Amino acid sequence: MQTYDFVHLSLYALGGKIKGSTKLQKTVYFIGVMTKTVEELGFYPHFYGPYSDEVASAAARLQGLGFLERTPVRGYGCGSGGFEVVRYDYALNKEGRQIAKEKVALNPPLWKKIQKAVRILKGVGDQDYMKLSVAAKTYFMLCGKSALPGQKQTATMEELVKLAKKFGWKVSEKEVKEAANLLQKIKLVTVTGS
Repeated sequence: MQTYDFVHLSLYALGGKIKGSTKLQKTVYFIGVMTKTVEELGFYPHFYGPYSDEVASAAARLQGLGFLERTPVRGYGCGSGGFEVVRYDYALNKEGRQIAKEKVALNPPLWKKIQKAVRILKGVGDQDYMKLSVAAKTYFMLCGKSALPGQKQTATMEELVKLAKKFGWKVSEKEVKEAANLLQKIKLVTVTGS
């Protein structure tokens, strides 16, 4: 499986659209975790949580081949330095959907796994990119980069907040608790105690 094909099929399973580069990264991360293919996708610690250059390259390649539209959406406030913040939305076009259908026919087992993961993610409602980022950071810290997806790990909320600092991530205990609840809803962790 190539990351390019995985991203293409993930977008197709998501209905062909996703709002924002960060949301794309985190959604593909969780789909990778749930399909037990995350280690092949090249994720590493980044400012907004696990990030993959390969996932970014796959989106760029889909766009370059004319299968994916990348649309800037302005009006998300100002970033540091006073510059306007722009979100990029992604949508598979007609050709992108057609090629995705052909890829589905070539790999039905992977397609079923991706579809199942997307159903689980959609089952918790449309999460904004920040909540997904904190949830991805939390899961990444729980499992560790070398841990196998689904491997049981335990940590207190306080330990996770401290561990986040080692990655350069700023998350509060409240954010970690919210993330843990989201991770429990998508059946990646079991939360015990308060």
